[in-house]
Amino acid sequence: MMRNWLCQADVTIEIEPVDPVLVKSGYATLDGTDMVPVSTFRNGQQVYYLPGTSLKGVLRSHFERIARTLQPGSVCLPYHDPKRKLPVPVEAEKQSYGCGYRSREGNDTTAAVYADSCAACRQFGSLKFAGRFSIGDAYPAPKHEPTIESRNGVGIDRFTGGTVRGVLFDLQALVGGRFVAKIRLANFELWQLAGLKLLLDDFADEMIAVGSGRSRGLGRVRGVVKSFSLTYLRTASTPESLVGIGQLAGAQERASYRLHDWTPEPPIELPTAAVHGLRRRYDLDADWSQRLRTLVPAFEAFLQWHGGPQGNVSRQRTSA
Repeated sequence: MMRNWLCQADVTIEIEPVDPVLVKSGYATLDGTDMVPVSTFRNGQQVYYLPGTSLKGVLRSHFERIARTLQPGSVCLPYHDPKRKLPVPVEAEKQSYGCGYRSREGNDTTAAVYADSCAACRQFGSLKFAGRFSIGDAYPAPKHEPTIESRNGVGIDRFTGGTVRGVLFDLQALVGGRFVAKIRLANFELWQLAGLKLLLDDFADEMIAVGSGRSRGLGRVRGVVKSFSLTYLRTASTPESLVGIGQLAGAQERASYRLHDWTPEPPIELPTAAVHGLRRRYDLDADWSQRLRTLVPAFEAFLQWHGGPQGNVSRQRTSA
């Protein structure tokens, strides 16, 4: 089923730094600055940008935080490998091994892996499969390029709370500007679309920070949705109201992938579609947040229904 194209949501978001932002490039400049923003060449010019990998990481972390708040133990710790003795400070999460390290004995198909995966891995992916969510690099909008601000810092002794003699550093951060990124949620279940709405709402409310130095005044951003559309394959059963793959898939696929068959009441009506070849596109630019507000309960309903990461965990190391 995941090899078929059934539905997708496409979002264009404009990210505006509220505080200076630093996504480190990993190398120093020739003039000696220790930390500089990541940059690339685009259209023959050097531009600073926000990498899609960084954006996806902070969005996944925020997604996991929401899920754990609503339902403790509902998502895994993706880095928690049972073959390693990593410290897990929260007692309730000591068995929350990453879904990428779990399996079903004798049945490790894509359907079984997806069925056992937690909400975060279903949405963003794991070591076993790619997720439904993707986001591209955020490049500056035309005539809204950021400026560079230089700052100095000093090392802090974590035991005394005082400064460390001789440990000085300097950095450059991005100030102002606007960055445009595109988000896609492919073959979504309705609870996944609800999770995307929660992330976009928190983006708009400046609750998500990006990059380094978030504890010392860097990284806070505001995300404004510029376009939001839903697309379905144009068939005889093209929906007139909002549905996900839980409603589009057959009974056997719904059971094998363990899809959450949740429908909003009343149904969420869709606007008039624009036909693009085999696709029907529904533009929700004007009222996407208001139109999808009754979809939010689907997220918590899935967390309670699914019960968290499933599958067996192997603690034996394989020989090299």
